[in-house]
Amino acid sequence: MKFLVLVELYIRQTRYFLATSIFFLIFFPIAFILNFPSYDTLVGTITLFISLDIFTSISQQISSMKTVGHLTILYTFGSPKWLTGLSVSFTNMIIAIPLIVVLIFIAKEFISINVNWIGLFISVILSMIASAIIGLDLGLAFKQRQVNELSQVLGIGLSFFAPTFISYYALPLYFRIPSLLEPTTYIAQALRYDLNGSFSITWNLGIIALIAIFGALYLRLNGRSS
Repeated sequence: MKFLVLVELYIRQTRYFLATSIFFLIFFPIAFILNFPSYDTLVGTITLFISLDIFTSISQQISSMKTVGHLTILYTFGSPKWLTGLSVSFTNMIIAIPLIVVLIFIAKEFISINVNWIGLFISVILSMIASAIIGLDLGLAFKQRQVNELSQVLGIGLSFFAPTFISYYALPLYFRIPSLLEPTTYIAQALRYDLNGSFSITWNLGIIALIAIFGALYLRLNGRSS
């Protein structure tokens, strides 16, 4: 019940930004696929949509709620911070998952892909959870102004300094190890296998490792901010 109340609260708070959200979450990815139809473009677009949308929205929303005192009120009434973050990510998933399917079917009209739907579903859910926890950590760790700035800077870094639009194995050897510090590397490479009819246990285990690492960081930050 608390979860549904938090979802309703988040939807009410974001309804004024619906028009902007529709453009960036729906029309922009579709236009990108239509203008640059390729397998790499599809992988990169879905990666950025999954990771950056959830990461940015949760970090900024949690930071905003912390600043105005909503997070403290919810926590006082027995709603843990992780549940608040989960409710925010859930509303993003409602939009994200159908849109990913739409993007794939649009891309199929232009490029040849063989989707492992079960593997894709697993990778997408794990990626969303990882992005949500990272955003939650950022929102708890810094003040709202800092979060707004950092989320944009980190968003660019995660987008263009990781192999999101190319294969990890296409990188020169001296770039491969640093790229493993980027969460989007694991997400993109897992999706690359899923969209090629396969499934990578290794890259998905990498995403699970991210969840564990940033989950442990959340516990530390949550204890500090309580």
